[in-house]
Amino acid sequence: MERINQQIDEVMRKAFYDLLEQKVASEPPDYEWLVRLYTEMRDRLCSLLKETSLVRREIMESMDPEFFNQLLRDNVFNYEDFYKLMQYVFHKCKQLGSPERDSETDSKLKEITDFINSGNATFGTIVPMFVKNANQCIDKIYEDIKNFKERLTPASNSFH
Repeated sequence: MERINQQIDEVMRKAFYDLLEQKVASEPPDYEWLVRLYTEMRDRLCSLLKETSLVRREIMESMDPEFFNQLLRDNVFNYEDFYKLMQYVFHKCKQLGSPERDSETDSKLKEITDFINSGNATFGTIVPMFVKNANQCIDKIYEDIKNFKERLTPASNSFH
């Protein structure tokens, strides 16, 4: 049953990212969806932190969906801005995640930058790759936390 669930999850993710690529490549791109995905990414990072956390406040300010929306809609989002945004997100993944995942996170960013440097990248191909890679890194943070909690649960039950 677990294998079937995993296959279903993989098919759904592929369909999602295929649709994302299609929506981003359309003319005009689906900016509303991109902004929602960006907001969800920010919120997933922030939900790892206490509401009073300075890092959380920094992420909320740095990943401003309204500003992101303006950059997209006004077509002033250049590759330099996008690269800085990507670096910021992956840096936060490393900051909030396990140090054991740092090289994996670095390779996800490198995959995107290598693609950009290949000369074959377009807005319609880079954005989906960024969303996919960043969310995979965030997923790993949540997965590690879940696994850590599961390892703690049996031990804490023995004290009752």
